[in-house]
Amino acid sequence: MALILLTPSWFPLDGPTLAWLGLLSLATLLLAGILLPIVVVRLPTDYFALYLLLGVALTGILMRHVEKVDVVTVKAAIAGWASFQPVAPVGVGLWYFVHIAMVSALLVYFPFSKLLHAPGVFLSPTRNLANSNRTRRHINPWNPDIQGHSYAEWEDEFRDKLKASGYALEKE
Repeated sequence: MALILLTPSWFPLDGPTLAWLGLLSLATLLLAGILLPIVVVRLPTDYFALYLLLGVALTGILMRHVEKVDVVTVKAAIAGWASFQPVAPVGVGLWYFVHIAMVSALLVYFPFSKLLHAPGVFLSPTRNLANSNRTRRHINPWNPDIQGHSYAEWEDEFRDKLKASGYALEKE
């Protein structure tokens, strides 16, 4: 809601506009991946995820603007899946099933892809920690105070075991 208040009045920021903007950004990323060699989209798995996202966006836009899908039937089908009492959607058309197949493939592929890095933006320490590192030193409370020792002290401590295993010692 707050995002709508920040946009100019001539730019409608609603569902269809966001869908078209998402489709445009995916198409731009695909074009940049094909034409520019330094873009992050390089591997076949990257293109697979990009094609899946483009397919989901295109079929969603087709269902909204070209082949009108009965939203009540779709909602009943999804509610049936969520309650483990599936209802067969009647009269929804081919694009609905293509869309659902692509969404399902994306849900299966998502945990194993680079796409899983996206939620990490919201879990990043730079977003969630206080920005006071220049004014105060942070010391982790779970780090114990460790008294270290030099290599010579370590060698003296384990001399008999090192000799038995055949290691060359600095002090003989």
